[in-house]
Amino acid sequence: MRGLALEIGTNPLSLAEIIARLHATFAGELEELKPQEPDTVTGRCAAAKLKAVAARLRDQDEVGYGTLNLIAGVDYVTHMETVYHLYSWQTNTYLELHVVLPANDAQIDTVCDVWPSAEWLEREAWDMFGIRFLEHPDLRRILLKDDFVGHPLRKDYVDSIENHPHV
Repeated sequence: MRGLALEIGTNPLSLAEIIARLHATFAGELEELKPQEPDTVTGRCAAAKLKAVAARLRDQDEVGYGTLNLIAGVDYVTHMETVYHLYSWQTNTYLELHVVLPANDAQIDTVCDVWPSAEWLEREAWDMFGIRFLEHPDLRRILLKDDFVGHPLRKDYVDSIENHPHV
């Protein structure tokens, strides 16, 4: 919050103004920005640009998204998505950032160094969806046992008896 003298949670900007500022600052990097009432902006980012965009989003003076609340994995069969749910203390708004990944090679750079909360959130997306986060400091299972076979929230997942030794 460099240079911005606002109280936490106050929002001097409308969603339209926030979108206009994001368009101006991230032209060609953030796409399909649109409001989702009452307090969320949605948009898309290319996987190759995510890391640089993430750091700049965090550091923006007036609309900085300094908190990562959630990373959701989504399997659309034809492709995968990671969805980053970000929060701005300056504007008291959310940014839902969608990143498309190929289904057969779902990998993306980690954002652990941008938002430390990503460490466990990326591990969960890896565990459940098999999305690989490159340069993650400790990418291993977090919810399932270490020898679990597969990623159970993928649409092509087929359960095996090896995952249920006590049955």
